Amino acid sequence: MIRKTVRWAIVAAAIASVLFAGCSRRERVRIEIDFSKAAEWRYMLGADIYGTPTAADSGQYFSGSLRAYLQGLPGEVGEGPLRCGFTDVNLVAPFLSEDERSDAVRRLSELRVAVSENGVTLSDTAGIPGVLSGGWDILRTPARVIPAMPNADMTVGSSWEREQRFPLSIQNGEAEGLMYQLYMLDSLYRNDSGVRVAAISWTFSYRVATKENGDDGKRKIMYPLVGSGRGNAELDISRKKLVKSQATFQVTQSGVTGMEVNEVLHFEILE
Repeated sequence: MIRKTVRWAIVAAAIASVLFAGCSRRERVRIEIDFSKAAEWRYMLGADIYGTPTAADSGQYFSGSLRAYLQGLPGEVGEGPLRCGFTDVNLVAPFLSEDERSDAVRRLSELRVAVSENGVTLSDTAGIPGVLSGGWDILRTPARVIPAMPNADMTVGSSWEREQRFPLSIQNGEAEGLMYQLYMLDSLYRNDSGVRVAAISWTFSYRVATKENGDDGKRKIMYPLVGSGRGNAELDISRKKLVKSQATFQVTQSGVTGMEVNEVLHFEILE
C-alpha cells in the first residue's frame, strides 16, 4: 500500500509539473522596461576580445578588453528611454596605437547611449575607431549586449525583431551600418530570490556597406566588416528592469585575409 501511495504521488507530481509548464507557456506577461527611474541606474559593462590583427602573420593573435560603467543621466520625468553615459572607462587594446587608444577612451567617455523599445542609439557613430583599427567596433558595444524590449504582452515562444541603420564615416568615405536582431521570450520563472524573471534570447547580424553602387545599381559591401552573434538576458518582470545580459559576437574581416574578431560581452545592473 505504501509503495502504491508513493507511486501515485510521483505520478501526480509529474502531471502537476506538466500542467504548470503548459500554463506558463500560455501565460501572457508584459515584456517592457520602466524607464521612470532610469537616472538612478548604474550598469557594469565588460567586453573581452580575441583575434588576429590586420598586419600580423596568420600565427599572431591579440586580445583586448573594455571595462566601464553606464550611469543613468537625468532626463524627462516619466516614461522614456534610458539615457546614460560611460564612466571609469578602462580600455586595454595593444593592437591600437596609444593615440588611437586614448581617442577611443575619450570618445567613450563622451558617448551618450539611449535605450528604448526601438533599440540602442548612440550620440557618436562617425569614424568609429574599431572600424578603422583592428576590426573592433568599440563604440557600438552597448548595442550588441543591450536588448530591445517589445513593450507588449507576450507568451513563451513569442518573438520580435528590430533593424537599425546608422551612418558611418570611414577612410574610404561614407558608409552605412546595419544591425538586425531577432528576439524570443524563452521562459518565465522565479530566481533564487523569488523574483519573477523573463528569460530572453536573440541572434543578430551586423555589416558595414559603403554607399558606392555597382554596375547593377545595387549597393555592395565594399568595406570588409561582416559579423553575427547571439545573446541572452534576464528581465525583472515586476520591476520592469533589465537585470543582466550577455552576448557573443564574431566579426569576419572578409577583405583582409585571416582577420577575425571574437567578442564576449557582459552587462549587469549594480544595486
